[in-house]
Amino acid sequence: MRGVLIILAVLAGLLAQLAFFGWVKPASARRIVTLWSRGMLACLGVGLHIEHAPQAHTHPSLVVSNHVSWLDILALQAAAPVVFVAKSEIRSWPVLGWMVSLAGTCFIDRSRRTALRTVHTALTAHLQAAQSVCIFPEGTTSDGQQVLPFHAGLLQAAIDAGVPVQPIRLRYSHPTAAYIGDMTLWNSLLNVLLTPRLLVNVQVLACVPSAGESRQRLAHVAHEAISNRSA
Repeated sequence: MRGVLIILAVLAGLLAQLAFFGWVKPASARRIVTLWSRGMLACLGVGLHIEHAPQAHTHPSLVVSNHVSWLDILALQAAAPVVFVAKSEIRSWPVLGWMVSLAGTCFIDRSRRTALRTVHTALTAHLQAAQSVCIFPEGTTSDGQQVLPFHAGLLQAAIDAGVPVQPIRLRYSHPTAAYIGDMTLWNSLLNVLLTPRLLVNVQVLACVPSAGESRQRLAHVAHEAISNRSA
């Protein structure tokens, strides 16, 4: 039954792509992706819990999150519409790659020396246009038990655009959610489907103002905030 639901959700995503994304505004496209992400999580059997800190930001911000799985994209989009920065390989993923592409994702080709500068320019433009952007400053996925060191480069966009940094901690109820090492996307999907009552907790932490800060300082503060919620 779950397999049927997943197929139906995929078809719904394709239908949305064909019917809406050619003419709706980017903000509307992101809202469609948010609704689709919530439905996709439900079809995968993944529960979603969103926890907002009292000082969480409600205006456009640079969202900074730890990175555990491809499920992170669905969980974050299900919480709120954001523009993602993601590795270029995700563009070729079935359905999910298409949906996040149409939602305005900035893909970074890490093999190009100018990639960071190009993405920084795009990020700053999105933020200045009042669109929240999400980055994974670890640069790779972890097992979810620890937060890897943050790369500070892309946090410069928050300073240049004059917006705060919004740390978010993603926690999964079972380690099978992790998409790490040489694991294929299909093996990871099977792990998710075979894990009963898998839950992702999206913890929206206190916002960090960027005014007067360096990108290294912002990276340190965000990393500390996310790491401290891991206990």
